Amino acid sequence: MHPNTSARSRAASLLLALLLGVIAVGFAQSLITHSSSSIAAQSSLAGAAPWWAAKRSVLNTHGAKVAWGWTSALFAAAAAVRAPARAPSATAAAALRYVLATLYWVAMARWFFGPPLFDRVFVRTGGSCLPTAPDAATMTSASVASLQACRAAGGRWAGGHDVSGHCFLLIHSALFLAEEAVAPLLAVLSDRRHTLPALTTARRAALAATLGLVGVWVFMLYATARYFHGIHELLSGTVLGVAYWAALYRSGVLGPA
Repeated sequence: MHPNTSARSRAASLLLALLLGVIAVGFAQSLITHSSSSIAAQSSLAGAAPWWAAKRSVLNTHGAKVAWGWTSALFAAAAAVRAPARAPSATAAAALRYVLATLYWVAMARWFFGPPLFDRVFVRTGGSCLPTAPDAATMTSASVASLQACRAAGGRWAGGHDVSGHCFLLIHSALFLAEEAVAPLLAVLSDRRHTLPALTTARRAALAATLGLVGVWVFMLYATARYFHGIHELLSGTVLGVAYWAALYRSGVLGPA
């Protein structure tokens, strides 16, 4: 195995261990607080979340909710500053991996020939769209099909398996950046053959920004496990968040050269 590949593998594996540890600590604290993993307990815990973990906090509405946008921006920045030290074929391969990662996120959480897969799982496991007011009209079958449609109709999801979308997206984003930005930038910065001062400064800035963003994702993952979702929802979100990374990078399929 090439030294850079070995270092990349270790970095991503250590990050994964950190992510799993953060989820475990957050959920353990939620259990200690409520002594129950029931839906009712999780709902009351979400209502008691501090400002930084609340659903309407800036970190959530402009951070976690648009995590793939931030991830895409820093991937593009890292690719741009690394390009002079990289073969065109390697840059093209990284772009392909990004497209596949984006399609994976879209299929799971945004659209999959209609409702996304998460919404399909929710409905298939007994979920429904219920009116938020007692005198509201019954939700139609069309409004049950997706979370967005349900909310637009004035309803709320209830009853099915609600895969933790935050858990999925934050893990997916963090591992993708570890493979495609953090490890490659560390490798090129350690290569003394590429020492143009301006380029080195740009690479260091891109690395610092990426590490900062990954840190935010870790922090928000803790908030998700601490104040939102039950253990089964967190587990399914975690497994699906790791799945793309495991399939493409640990298997070697389309992994970085």
